[in-house]
Amino acid sequence: MRSHFGCVTCRQRKVKCNEERPICGPCAKSSRDCVFSDCIFRHYSASDLAGDETGYATQTWVKVPSDLVFFQVKDPFADDEEPTFLLEKHRSITATPITPASEQEVIARSAHSSALPTKNGVLTAILVRHFKEGPSQWLDCFDTNAYYSIKVPVMVATRPMLKAAACALAAKHLHRMCQGDARRMLQLAHLRNSPLQWAVRGVDLKYESVRLYDEAIRYLKDAIRLEIPNSRRDEMFTVVAILCMYELIDAPSTEWRAHLSALPFLYCGTVDDFSSTSSLPNSLLHISRSVFWSLVRQDCLSAFINETQTRLNLFDLVIWRNFGLNISVHGHLLPPSVSSTTINTPISSSPSPHARVPSHSAWLEEDTLSNALVWIMGKIINFITSGDGINPGDYESPPGQRPCFGTTQEDLLERWKLLEFELTAWYDTLPDSFKPCGRTQLFLSNLDPTHQEPIPTPTENVGDADTIDAISFIIPMCAVTIQTYHMGRILLLSNMPQESTAIRSTVTARLRHYRQIAGLVVRHAREICGISLAGLPDAILSHTVQPLFVAGQCFEGDAERRLVVDLLRRVESDTGWATEYRVKELQKQWADGGLRCGR
Repeated sequence: MRSHFGCVTCRQRKVKCNEERPICGPCAKSSRDCVFSDCIFRHYSASDLAGDETGYATQTWVKVPSDLVFFQVKDPFADDEEPTFLLEKHRSITATPITPASEQEVIARSAHSSALPTKNGVLTAILVRHFKEGPSQWLDCFDTNAYYSIKVPVMVATRPMLKAAACALAAKHLHRMCQGDARRMLQLAHLRNSPLQWAVRGVDLKYESVRLYDEAIRYLKDAIRLEIPNSRRDEMFTVVAILCMYELIDAPSTEWRAHLSALPFLYCGTVDDFSSTSSLPNSLLHISRSVFWSLVRQDCLSAFINETQTRLNLFDLVIWRNFGLNISVHGHLLPPSVSSTTINTPISSSPSPHARVPSHSAWLEEDTLSNALVWIMGKIINFITSGDGINPGDYESPPGQRPCFGTTQEDLLERWKLLEFELTAWYDTLPDSFKPCGRTQLFLSNLDPTHQEPIPTPTENVGDADTIDAISFIIPMCAVTIQTYHMGRILLLSNMPQESTAIRSTVTARLRHYRQIAGLVVRHAREICGISLAGLPDAILSHTVQPLFVAGQCFEGDAERRLVVDLLRRVESDTGWATEYRVKELQKQWADGGLRCGR
């Protein structure tokens, strides 16, 4: 018998509900409001009533009071009205334009109203504090100005949209860290001695995270609909960056990509709209460098995971120069220390008072170099996902819908060599802060998964395959940047176009070349694992997931594969950041030899 105790949302969506309270499984998975009705309505069709004519004789009829009042309640989960009906409705009423005063009043809700109920004020304070000490550090890993951990916690006091987004991310992270038990929050260092321990008793963190996420989305929709002023654009994009992290903390889903697709400025850098003489779009003029680069990293990460092109045009020099990259007129990346008025001045067809994005404080060389690597990584990812198609997005189509012709191997090899040159040039300009300060050789057999820290062991008469170096860096940001560099090397080497068969070469020479590439790939993979083995702060661990995943695809030995799985699972246990989806993908590739169909 079908159950009628499911939530209203699942019944409207015609989805099977597991009836778990306060939030059922389907609603939690799709981040929807889960509402359980106090009354149960059973709907019968005409055929059901006609099939039991004899039942009327035994029924008791009552008189309905004449003063009974019926209320029609609009379903909050129903779809929007039909466009045709809305058009007729619009024609039947007099249009009332939004005055500047009324528009500003709605937009300014984040400055004069409270985003959360008063009774949840204490919980809000706890969530904001955890956001400052926890999730904000993920976004500030490559930003020495600490925009998200210093400025955002101050802004949330008067910005409900920002407050809802930050608290939603903090609540979701606490739920994953506490495994559903809110009392485990008190075990965290920054909440252990809090006098507000009573406020977390009985709190459903999963419910709070979904509620706050929905509230942030509503504020964001209002801001987009009312065309938020330029002075508030930075806040809106900050919210989008935080919501992206909210989705990414779980296994990447379509919701994460939807946030990136909704960003207005991600569509302003297309080839058709911009050239080398274009000025910076207005949507980018009021975005801080910290917010911009956090979203660029999300864009490149989405392109890598989903095997698609980046949304930003990486060849639009105007955007990248205005956000800190030192690029020559020929599109070559230059060291940050090289200063030239020709290089630093953005190319613009007309002078603008906003020639460069304003920066409240100077950026260090390490920040700029880390951002430059993200730009190069984006070009590498675009090169791989474009295949040999003439247009970059040709290979995003299903196999049967792709063009039957493409570029030659010689052209692809020239493009590959240019990317390899850019990556090498970037590495050659690195300062000493990006160089490791020490190496410790360890036995792979001694790296037990239960150990929190690697134990140094003597390595006399031991082959390289049985040991691995734990590589230490002084600056964690530089350590993860070098991990990303090795990941880029692996992607380039494993996707190097083959020379045309028309070029005379011996089988021996070709096989020797393949063996050299295989050896280099494994060497870079071991460097990635070695950097993680040396120990990194929790705030930086989430940025090691994709490099470790790429490194795991290079190993053939069981000991090295177990090491990668242990390092990935340690990230999830220490930070709550989902990594099991990558572990399962690696195990599947190891089982079937890495074969894939449909690509």
